[in-house]
Amino acid sequence: MGKPYRECQYCGAHLDAGEICDCGEREKERPAAVDPRRMRLVAICREVDPETGNVAVYQVGEEMNDRTISFLQNWARNNPGFRYFTLASVRWERFGEVIAGILKRQTVTAADVDRIGGIVELR
Repeated sequence: MGKPYRECQYCGAHLDAGEICDCGEREKERPAAVDPRRMRLVAICREVDPETGNVAVYQVGEEMNDRTISFLQNWARNNPGFRYFTLASVRWERFGEVIAGILKRQTVTAADVDRIGGIVELR
């Protein structure tokens, strides 16, 4: 005698005769997983040229770890033309131009950084 149910070919769920599996619907409802590589921390440097006053903002190419953070903090303390910020790489990818535009202003206060959100100055 046959089975009183059939199995969904995609998820293996037991289905009654004529029943349609909702595994495709559940898949649509599930939020997309965020790639962990996009959630890593990145450092952003704000560098003011002491001779011209020009401001450059760029991503630091180093992998973020305790040693890198400590180095950047010490460098910024000893070199007033440098300020370093950290944020999630996904945020930099999405809003990098806007964030860089704010950080390129001649003066950037702690309140300006707070208004950006999701970014922390390394001190």
